Amino acid sequence: MAYLINLGGWGSVFAVPASIVDNGLKLASETQLKVVLYILRHGGERITDETVSEALSIHTEDVRDAIEYWVGKGLFISTGNELCVADNNQSNDTPNVTEQIVSVSDEKAHKTEKKEKPRPVSRSQKPEPAYVRARIKGDSKLKFLMDETASLLGKLLSQPDMATILMLHDTDGLPVDVILMLVGHCKEIGMGNMKYIEKTGIRWANDGVFTVNLAEEKIKSYSEFTSAWNTVATVFGIHLTGSPTEKQLEFAGRWVNEWMLSESMLRLAYERCVDIKGEVKLSYINGILKRWNENSLKTVDDVIKFDAQSSSKKHKSKTSGDLASYDIDAYESKSIFDD
Repeated sequence: MAYLINLGGWGSVFAVPASIVDNGLKLASETQLKVVLYILRHGGERITDETVSEALSIHTEDVRDAIEYWVGKGLFISTGNELCVADNNQSNDTPNVTEQIVSVSDEKAHKTEKKEKPRPVSRSQKPEPAYVRARIKGDSKLKFLMDETASLLGKLLSQPDMATILMLHDTDGLPVDVILMLVGHCKEIGMGNMKYIEKTGIRWANDGVFTVNLAEEKIKSYSEFTSAWNTVATVFGIHLTGSPTEKQLEFAGRWVNEWMLSESMLRLAYERCVDIKGEVKLSYINGILKRWNENSLKTVDDVIKFDAQSSSKKHKSKTSGDLASYDIDAYESKSIFDD
């Protein structure tokens, strides 16, 4: 007679080193615990940062941070490009590497991935309050960062606020002075809320803004785009209750700073758009201005002459049965974002 014992969930178990509970559990965040459990569950298998990221829906930057946490707690040993479990029964000078766990990407791949896949803004990835407090208490620079951020924003920072600032520093790699420039800039433009600060900080990190000089260039660039938008908004008679969107800034910067179009040209394009569309449609205005710029039209008189010539050519094309004539309206409505 054959017997089968149903062990249920105990039929598949894996070992969890006591050091996780003894040394790391108190300050470990939810993300750090998820990562270490996943790695231990797949002991003996060759997995990558990306494997863990996809399985847990956690960004690879946070996976690496979690691994570094457990390396610091003595659970793992980093040897070159490999991550291994350490035998804590051996001395620190001669560790016994027992298993190959994770293939760690080199610095070049790390930077490339960060450029192509920025960290998403997600509160579920924020470190736990206890961990945040411990980091701030143990690092005078972080304490200074939090105090100065609160001073710039004119308010006490909440636990989620401090977690956000800490992630911009630890996860995204922004230095203290750059974060303070970021916060000051956001406050100055009337966007001193933490969600906007985090979103902008992630974008800065993705763009490689890790020095004061690069931060100054970023702020200067934004000021130039904002100035261009103010010109456009005045000409069009647009009054926003908040700050302009990135798309609006992109349009304005292209028209004013790059194409160097005058206010009279902007106004003419605006009037044509409203006359034809019955509303202010920036993508349509962009199509008009793009066509004028490509034909080196710099004044209203240039446009009038060009229109007269185009009308004459179009009339001749129709009378001669030329089917290759193009649709001006379709051309003008084409956005630069469709290029």
